[in-house]
Amino acid sequence: MATYPTDATAPITAFPVTSTVTFSSTGAVATVFNLATSVTHAGEVAAFIDGVLQQTTSYSISNSGATATFLSPPNASNLTLQTVSVPPALKRLRATYSSLSAEYSNTAATVINGNSYLINAHQTAFALPGSANIVSSSDLQVYLSGVYQHSDAYTYPSVTLGVNGIDIADNAATKLLTNFFSALTDESDSAHTVTFVGGTAAYATFGADKYVTLDGTNDYLQIPSSDDFNVNDRSFTLDTWVRPDTGTSMTSNQTLFARHDDATNNYNLRLVGANSNVGFVINRLGGVTELYGGNANGGSNYHVAVSYDATTNNLRLYVNNVKVAHKNYVAATATGGNVSIGANSNTTTAGEFFNGGISFVRLAHVARYRTATIQPITSSNALSVQSGAPLGAETSADTLTIRSFTATVDTSDRFTSMADRKPDKGISSSRAFDVNTFASQAGYEKRRLRSRRSKRSYDLKYSSITGVEKTAIENFYNSRSGEFESFSFDLAHLNETGTITARFQGPLSIEQTYSTGARLIDNFYTVSFNLQEVFD
Repeated sequence: MATYPTDATAPITAFPVTSTVTFSSTGAVATVFNLATSVTHAGEVAAFIDGVLQQTTSYSISNSGATATFLSPPNASNLTLQTVSVPPALKRLRATYSSLSAEYSNTAATVINGNSYLINAHQTAFALPGSANIVSSSDLQVYLSGVYQHSDAYTYPSVTLGVNGIDIADNAATKLLTNFFSALTDESDSAHTVTFVGGTAAYATFGADKYVTLDGTNDYLQIPSSDDFNVNDRSFTLDTWVRPDTGTSMTSNQTLFARHDDATNNYNLRLVGANSNVGFVINRLGGVTELYGGNANGGSNYHVAVSYDATTNNLRLYVNNVKVAHKNYVAATATGGNVSIGANSNTTTAGEFFNGGISFVRLAHVARYRTATIQPITSSNALSVQSGAPLGAETSADTLTIRSFTATVDTSDRFTSMADRKPDKGISSSRAFDVNTFASQAGYEKRRLRSRRSKRSYDLKYSSITGVEKTAIENFYNSRSGEFESFSFDLAHLNETGTITARFQGPLSIEQTYSTGARLIDNFYTVSFNLQEVFD
């Protein structure tokens, strides 16, 4: 079933062509193309991609009217851009939104405003499309691998990029983020208090990395007990950037991060002296699960991470971006107790002190890392955001699309349909029920109600419209064979709500009002007709 007025369209041939330019094999990258003649708005450009006329919403006018910029590359064998003459009578202003888009993948970096963005295991902040100017998340559309994301799935404004970007996932997922560059500060929303035990905190720099230093004797950091550190009954990721001292003997264990409730409820991420590797041990009600692997020699930088996915019960250990061990682990009862960084905490005294520098520690209630390898974190400075799971933690096929919509702008478009053309002489309407009236043999009047629903009737009049618009209405009327075929009519066209099934009732009345030339766009008409609601 056809729809009036959206199907009442005028051909592009109704507009005189002033210039034409053709491009061959445009490719999958180019979006900007020179016009043969400068224009003022998109309605003056007719774009054909391999012979198919494109909506004016698919491109915008740029470079002071000299070029057309497509939202996505046309990738056409033949791209034809015609400039057409649009008379003032058809240059009607309407409110639209300017749309910009940015595409991200894990195969090729996207550069926006001089910064490179690549989907990987640690990059969670992504820029909005270049030159985007928005005020809230309602001005954004975010898609992950083609699936639209609710605003709860990302954070705007970004922690690091501010109003110029978003953070993937919820920043609240990160419960601890300590960047020990010059202070003992938890930058997560939890803002845990970090206390230096054993003396006064000292800091050191190795290349681009900055650390808080621990002496391996009695120095460590302590954080009060919190449910944020319960990793026994939920997905989690604990990662840190450390540098064991060059002269460190690996004959004994050195703790990086530990939480100790009691002898049968605790967990510990540490360097293992006996094997010179990394280990993670979790003790739940006396049931011990252990992971070991990697290397832990002194004088080198290490990114160490343990990640647990509660949906698959998979516990994984990473050393310098490579999974070195994994086991099945079934989460259950929570573990309490204070947290110690650089020492193995227990109910009485600390031990297994770490000798070296710790740059950051991050604990998040998400499984950040799932694959065999992760995008290399080559510096402690790579930890720049505090979001939850990044895209690279999901699958190598992930893609990210961010579309932004600027504030409302007024643009003009050539007339192509009656969809936004309302009758300008008022609307006459009536409503009636189908009733049969007849006289009985006794002379009494009888009535029969044929429909319990009333039918609506509308008299519509368009005055001083151009021949282009007149032709659009005429074409629609002819394609319905006048009163023969019904169609769908959106009452929003009449400032009402709902949709009815209607049919032309009676003839289409066309009256020419004046003429300034021989072309359709030079002639002006008044068109009137009646629409009758029907119940097909």
